[in-house]
Amino acid sequence: MFSLLTLLLTATAISATVVQQRPDRRIADATFLKQQKQILDLFVGIGHSDHWKGDEGDFDISANFGSFTDEKYPKEFLRAYKRGLLPKHGVFSMYCHHTKADAIRLFDLFYFAKDFETFIKVAGWAKHHIHAGMFSYAYILALTHRSDTQNFLIPPQYEIFPNFFVPSDTLHEVYDAKMEGLREGKFTYNNTGYEYNYHTAMFGGLMSSENRGYGDFRISYFREDVGLNNYLSEVTFRNPQWMSSEKYNTPWLKRRGENYYQILQQLFARYSQERTAHGLPNAGHLVWDQPIRVGYNPRVTFMNGQPMYNRPDGLIPEQFNRRAVVRAQTLERRILDAIDNGFLWEASNKSLIPLNNEDGFDLLGKIVFGTADRPSKNFFQSPYYAALEALSFISSTASDRSYVGNALSSPITASRDPVYFNYLARMITMFFQHYKRLQAPYSHGELGFNGVSVQKVEVDKLMTYFDMFDYEITNGVPVPKASDYTDFRYYARQYRLNHKPYHYNVTVNSEHAVDGIVRVFLGHKYDADEHLLTVNQARMTFVEIDRFIVKLAAGVNLIERSSKESPIFTSDRDGFRNLYTSVNNAINQKTPFYISEYGHCGLPERLQLPMGWRGGRHVQLAVAINSYDRNSAQPGNNNFDIACGGAALYDGRPLGFPFDRPLAHDDFHLPNIYFKDVTIDHREQTEVNRPAAS
Repeated sequence: MFSLLTLLLTATAISATVVQQRPDRRIADATFLKQQKQILDLFVGIGHSDHWKGDEGDFDISANFGSFTDEKYPKEFLRAYKRGLLPKHGVFSMYCHHTKADAIRLFDLFYFAKDFETFIKVAGWAKHHIHAGMFSYAYILALTHRSDTQNFLIPPQYEIFPNFFVPSDTLHEVYDAKMEGLREGKFTYNNTGYEYNYHTAMFGGLMSSENRGYGDFRISYFREDVGLNNYLSEVTFRNPQWMSSEKYNTPWLKRRGENYYQILQQLFARYSQERTAHGLPNAGHLVWDQPIRVGYNPRVTFMNGQPMYNRPDGLIPEQFNRRAVVRAQTLERRILDAIDNGFLWEASNKSLIPLNNEDGFDLLGKIVFGTADRPSKNFFQSPYYAALEALSFISSTASDRSYVGNALSSPITASRDPVYFNYLARMITMFFQHYKRLQAPYSHGELGFNGVSVQKVEVDKLMTYFDMFDYEITNGVPVPKASDYTDFRYYARQYRLNHKPYHYNVTVNSEHAVDGIVRVFLGHKYDADEHLLTVNQARMTFVEIDRFIVKLAAGVNLIERSSKESPIFTSDRDGFRNLYTSVNNAINQKTPFYISEYGHCGLPERLQLPMGWRGGRHVQLAVAINSYDRNSAQPGNNNFDIACGGAALYDGRPLGFPFDRPLAHDDFHLPNIYFKDVTIDHREQTEVNRPAAS
């Protein structure tokens, strides 16, 4: 409930105008609906459709070279196809250079098709002739980047490939149910790290014999969240490091180094918030010659049924994969030398490229993540992917085509392994924060907003809870023919963190009418031991939870905002069946089907708040409002991953501003930046919407 002071201010305040960034929806026409249905059809039964009969696989590539913008792409693919691609029952991995090259050739075949009709025909052929993992990778990538397919909706990956999300023993239950004649069912699996009803002998409990002295299992619900896993996989599809913006004419791949860093830094900050909620310190830095204390068992399989390897407690990477570790360390040293020198050497024209300018941080990100447009490609190879490769393949594989790894070997599953966050801690500190520490702190002029002050921030009561999330996994079950999928309905049930929607009001005084951009962050107030933190100490834990452009009038302005309006978060995607039904209903003119230019993007909305405590856990909300110059936005670029508002929400300042650099002082003491102490309560789901006692 908002205070009386706020109500009095509201009586004289002008309601500020928040500039809408998400475009209006429009109703899909018949052509769009037909094509959306064709796209969905090719996702049905991926990995289980080899024996199906149909005409999808009859397209003759060699007879249709003229249907591609350049015939070299179908010719190159056919040469590779005749030599032999990844066997259908192999393991698809982009860490295998043979498989990676072939996957790019298949993507080129899709991407350079002249029109949608050619694209969907060649994709139908590929589904029946190419390894399911390679096909789905190239297919989703093409849908993401072709100019004529970017508005189509893709089902969530946890419903396309349940094997990567649902524990194998749970899928075994589903297979047994089908064999026993059950056509539907819900199957609950526990990845919360603890049983729902606490008792002293529970796994990891204080009195449990399984307690090994660490509590990472307590936050496995965060790492294993299917929505988060799906989002992080989509990020790699929107920005594959090998993709050249010049070759593929992708103007939205701008500031991709800085952008990808910001996504991972915010993920790490959000993970740190969840650890603190359970009394755990921040994730420690990975050290190559020291034991990885926490092991991990993925419990999931590749598409061929082979299980992902597990990693036992106490493994020392350098002892199990020394050659790959030495390579990762070598690449790390090269980048550290470049940061300290302030220059990169470009071998192609024998010149020095400065790092200490406005593009330097983005350039650093490009070499860390190994994007195709980085300088000196042979010298500056990606330490990020080299490190993940060193940690992924701790066991020898049968051949250079059989890359069987652990959870880190796939972007779908990488963030479930605790060591992924140990490596992020190393990478963020070693490269990016080292670079930021060498930059001058922001001045008051850079941080401030002349004539504008935030006078008051009021927030609803913040409350988290756990609930069951059901998602369909029928697509992972083999059936005789595609139409049979309509007769079976199998769902997995996952225990997931959620929060009650909330509103907040910001009262701003402005001396003149002006445009501003508002950033809202949530960060630590105390560490895991309840020690009060300074802003400098807490700055890397601040997660941006909202951003919007506002038109301020002269005088007192009231900004009213809902948590559901944030462009940084999005609701769970429509399930495969719901999406398919909606398209069919629209085709039959029962209900309209709406489309948007931006489709779906953003972190899962349910993870906007870290878990609270019963009685309230103290955190702090930071609201920063700064000047906004519309000329700094990049029109037409709607694919910035950091926010669904796209480039219109990019104002030329570094991503993460104003917490991206160390501060000159522990307190901002600026009128346009306001810190608000708030508490997050945690309740059982049944208590969240219970009416208050009168």
